[in-house]
Amino acid sequence: MDSLCNACLSGLGGVRGGGVTVMAPHTRQVRYASDPISARVEQLQFLLGEGPCRDAYTRSDPVLAEDLQAPVWQEQWPAFAPAAVLAGAQAVFALPLRVGTARVGVLDLYRDTAGGLAEQTLADALVLADAVTELLLAETLAGGDGDPVLAEGPGGYLLQRAAVHQATGMTSVQLAVPVEDALARLRAYTFATGRELDEVAADVVARRLRFNELDDDDRAGEFR
Repeated sequence: MDSLCNACLSGLGGVRGGGVTVMAPHTRQVRYASDPISARVEQLQFLLGEGPCRDAYTRSDPVLAEDLQAPVWQEQWPAFAPAAVLAGAQAVFALPLRVGTARVGVLDLYRDTAGGLAEQTLADALVLADAVTELLLAETLAGGDGDPVLAEGPGGYLLQRAAVHQATGMTSVQLAVPVEDALARLRAYTFATGRELDEVAADVVARRLRFNELDDDDRAGEFR
């Protein structure tokens, strides 16, 4: 995670630093902070119960606060906004980490001066958010034959088989089960049907296959 974020953050114009927080309804873990200001921004949102990270996760949409001293953000986060400015962050941009409708966490970026992100910088930041999401899923799912393999690339570590991760996240949502169980269901269905995992994943991503719509015979076939 450090290698990926450090390599990519240096290329985001105007961005001073960033952090990655893994989130679930009742859990939260800071996985990366580029510097003390980023670490403080992440900590403040947890301590105060408000901030762009929480909003981006809840809404599953980016939250771009270009000037934390602007009235709109001071009203939105009356505790967090002034505390973040005091910590050294004048602007914060929160990008949700998600696979389909499954939420993983948030990538926070900050500037030490007020201002927005250039169009290309925002596009690059969204690519970084996707790569971070894939890496987090790879860490969760690693540990067996057929699991996705990490490949070293110029921007850090990227997944060779992202479709499998996306399909796993979608299956997890469809069946309301943890991602580990969703991957097991994908593998079982693949084995039962005599197909390749990548093919089944592609069908799930394209919505040609939904595990919550399989009939009883199909479900039973997974475990024969």
